[in-house]
Amino acid sequence: MYFYIYDNFLADKKYQTQLYKIENRLVDLGIKGRTNRMTLLKNMSEVVNDGIRQGAKTIVVIGNDSSFSKIINLIVDQDVVLGLIPIDGNSKIARLLGMPAGAAACEVLAQRIIKNLDLGLAGKQYFLDSASVEGERVNIKFNNWTIQNTDAKQKISFNNLGVLSNVNKNICACDPTDGRLELVIEEPTSFFKSPSKPTIIKFSHVLIECTNTSSFLITDESTKLKMPLVIQVASRHLKVIVGSGRLF
Repeated sequence: MYFYIYDNFLADKKYQTQLYKIENRLVDLGIKGRTNRMTLLKNMSEVVNDGIRQGAKTIVVIGNDSSFSKIINLIVDQDVVLGLIPIDGNSKIARLLGMPAGAAACEVLAQRIIKNLDLGLAGKQYFLDSASVEGERVNIKFNNWTIQNTDAKQKISFNNLGVLSNVNKNICACDPTDGRLELVIEEPTSFFKSPSKPTIIKFSHVLIECTNTSSFLITDESTKLKMPLVIQVASRHLKVIVGSGRLF
């Protein structure tokens, strides 16, 4: 059974026509299911658990990248498939998954191509795309090596997809099916300084520490975490519906 969760921002009347087209196409394709429209008063964890208790095997999020990221930690321990209908063409995750915007995404859902994607794990927080350091005086330890960061302008990210962290795909082609994450360190640039080649290290397990209490790690641009933390490839995978135009 399909279970469709509408993010709360879709209550805005400007989305009504778009949602009407999506709902009609789901009916045409025979994949209409139960729906739940989120509000500020609803608890998403309770909504998801209720849907699964009632037999949902495929949970489809209608919304944006934030909508998709929010639900990952809620279903990672469940035997369900996750899908995304991006409400517009601004979703970076949707482009990587090969999901077109709006009603066109329904065609991809109906084709039901499912891939098992790696997940990152920072402490107890799962992330699909990336975890980025905000701040300075960070030590990254793996094997017998330690990398020290003393410049707040230096960009440090731990990537699985690497689309939200804006990692340049010309220098970092993250593969969410290879069983590893990528540490990317980008040096600050200026008008007088040409961009240098970033440091890229594939890993499965690192320890990140910090001596600056104002620094933090942010996962999938949504959840802030204090350090120290272990960042690793999760033992669990995420089953996701993808399109033939996916970028991996």
